[in-house]
Amino acid sequence: MLKKFLLLNFKLSMAFDRVFVPKSMQIYGTSDFHKRLLPEYITNDAKVYDIGGGKNPHIFPNMKASRNITSIGVDIDQSELNKAPEGGYDSVICADITDTQGPKDGDFVISRATLEHVKDGKAAIENMITFVKPRGRLILFAPCRNAAFAKLNYFLPETWKRRLIDYLFSDMGEAEKMGFKAYYSYCTPKEMEKIFKENNLKIIERRIYWMSNYFAFFAPIHILWRFYQMLIKAMGFVSLSEGFGYVLEV
Repeated sequence: MLKKFLLLNFKLSMAFDRVFVPKSMQIYGTSDFHKRLLPEYITNDAKVYDIGGGKNPHIFPNMKASRNITSIGVDIDQSELNKAPEGGYDSVICADITDTQGPKDGDFVISRATLEHVKDGKAAIENMITFVKPRGRLILFAPCRNAAFAKLNYFLPETWKRRLIDYLFSDMGEAEKMGFKAYYSYCTPKEMEKIFKENNLKIIERRIYWMSNYFAFFAPIHILWRFYQMLIKAMGFVSLSEGFGYVLEV
């Protein structure tokens, strides 16, 4: 009964968005990362370092094959890398990106929803740079530390979060991808752009995202949250967004 109630609220929340929320605020950062940023920027025959992909490589098989991409998985957890599908990576490196430098031979570094899980976001970015050659590019997505869901994620006890995630998102097939401890170090556009400037990174594209479904399980909260978002977006407060994506050139 409760799951039916939650599903109904989710449908109502999404219906509200379709009718009342601008389309520009209905784009999920994780989806945009895969559907637009990677296909638009990653070239044929590229060597790509996938930072933090673990068991879920971010270069999908059809793109990997059609563009002849060499993909190297870099993750702090060897057991996660071991769970990656066969052929998902051409090779793997088990390492902490905050204290590991690369061979400067890559064409691209990609990182989706990893930066919020490292203890030092500045060190992570600076080490990512060492994995690509001159004029190589970084394609990054991360949630914003100041988003409402991020605040809850940061302060709620880990055991509570795990139970909530398992209950609310198991039917969507997302639960196993969520729940890693988050620190949100430097995870705002302003702080990130300061790091980029200090390291002479050129911003090729910046994407600010205002969409998530964390409150969709109860439509009244979701609707109030959406009105709040539309207000802060109109006021230009990008550091209160849901997340951000960047394409950067070394």
